[in-house]
Amino acid sequence: MSKAKIDLANLDFSRTYSFEEFESINEQLKTHSLEFNGQPVNLFDLDENGKLVPMPQATHCMGITVAEIIRQLGNWNIQTRQNGDIKASQGGFNFNVGGHRAPDVSFTPKSVSRQLTELQRWTFQGQSFTPTFVVEVGDTESRSTFEELDGKFKRGYFALGTSVQLGWLIDPRNSKIWVYKRSQHGNVFRREHAWGDVEGGDILPGFTLNVLMIGEVISQKSSESSSENEELQINCPECDATFSDRYTFTKHYVNKHVCKRRRT
Repeated sequence: MSKAKIDLANLDFSRTYSFEEFESINEQLKTHSLEFNGQPVNLFDLDENGKLVPMPQATHCMGITVAEIIRQLGNWNIQTRQNGDIKASQGGFNFNVGGHRAPDVSFTPKSVSRQLTELQRWTFQGQSFTPTFVVEVGDTESRSTFEELDGKFKRGYFALGTSVQLGWLIDPRNSKIWVYKRSQHGNVFRREHAWGDVEGGDILPGFTLNVLMIGEVISQKSSESSSENEELQINCPECDATFSDRYTFTKHYVNKHVCKRRRT
């Protein structure tokens, strides 16, 4: 069955859209531009009532913050052999009563991802599944924006029946972090975290988000001193290869040793 064709110029935000219409709209936005309240939009979420929720494009600093979080999470995923799935907002989930949402960052453990069928992996059909960890990055200076993001966590990601156990709302512009967790009784609670490293706890064992690195990628400053940029001699501890810089050594070690062990 072909997806319903929706006119992007005449979207009605007061009406309810079917999932097929929702997919059609987001598919069209891959090759078309749209503005909402003066901001460019290239993606919509679908809330629990079937209403479209515009997702404005991220600013430069918000975008590189998301990229840095994904980089750190990806390194942890490989180095600790979690073998889970990490997605950016291009990959969405059906949160059932919480609607169809696309977190800025999400992590789905291998115990879930390895059980997915081909239908689940390549479409939004089949039994729905959700991640255990989500991140939203945004400017929360406006009270209305904060309440909107807070509601996304409480009524969307942590809706009854989802698998989400941990969520972070990170505001790099105002140096604020909020941590969301689900209690043993299923209740969702939020606490403000100081602007500093955040630990993943039992949900992301051994992972700590280095918040200092977020500040550095935004400011374009490097934590390395000039002496650290000098040519080095690094011997691989698992083979006879030698390297003159950390990047090449890290790439070699991950590809030849870490990923090799993951495949075996």
